[in-house]
Amino acid sequence: MRNIIYVLVFVCLAGILHGQQMTQTTPIQQLHHIWNPAFTAPGTKMDMSVYYRRQWLGFSGAPTTAVASVTRPFVDMNMSAGGQIIVDRTGPVSKTGVQLNYAYKLKELLNRDDQLTIGINGYFHQYAFNGESITIRDIDDVVLTNGRQTKFIPAFGVGMAYFSSTEDYDGENIFYAGFSALQVLANDLLLDEGNAKRERHFFVNMGTKLFGYNHYLEPSFQVNYVNPEIINYMLGLKFEMEESFWAGLSYSSVSDVAINGGVILNEIAGRYTELKIGALATINGGSIMSAGASFEFFASYTLDLD
Repeated sequence: MRNIIYVLVFVCLAGILHGQQMTQTTPIQQLHHIWNPAFTAPGTKMDMSVYYRRQWLGFSGAPTTAVASVTRPFVDMNMSAGGQIIVDRTGPVSKTGVQLNYAYKLKELLNRDDQLTIGINGYFHQYAFNGESITIRDIDDVVLTNGRQTKFIPAFGVGMAYFSSTEDYDGENIFYAGFSALQVLANDLLLDEGNAKRERHFFVNMGTKLFGYNHYLEPSFQVNYVNPEIINYMLGLKFEMEESFWAGLSYSSVSDVAINGGVILNEIAGRYTELKIGALATINGGSIMSAGASFEFFASYTLDLD
């Protein structure tokens, strides 16, 4: 299995890449700004978060992702901004860099609480490919002679999102939907022995929050598309109890079944603050089930600036 994965990774770099190239995350709402800049601080809360994903536990060279993020709304200026530090590694291929987001908000289009947001982002990554870490039977393979290669590659994307409201527990149910196109402007990744074409990624998501007195239920749907095919789609269902906990279940078209949950703590180091700490575990029911489960950790600290 390890040799198969490494061969697939090298083929993607040395030939034409049509698959997933962006950072792999479970696109829960708190992480949507990574995929769509229009989800950058849509309400009045400043958010600081960390995220870690480890796929296929027990498998050497399996994909890992770490993200540290800050997003901030500028309430009086109808805009938001944010930045993320991203480290992504799969076998001999790694990527480290910064992603910057900007979003502008158009309010009260259909009612007094709704909002249409238009966002742009720029991400600046240092790609590295370590051919010496791969075991190849053919001693004349160019991977062995190239050693370690690095390239700095910038890219840009755009997105938009609609929110019927941005305030939870405000007496109304909430509907949201978004669309983004990433790597719209991006140079190809040129290595000594090949050219990896940077493909545009399209992300579509929608969901609704159905509120009770002190809780809500959130069904959601999202699609990740890269020409010429859908990489995956995901169905999700989340339950959250105000100031207490949340729990969720999701299923994706690659046969991933995931369960997630966490605790919610209020007024930590100040009023109008909230700390969320949670985890997610994924088991694949398809052909790669033997690769092992995946694990994710998420923590965020928010401060209401309104």
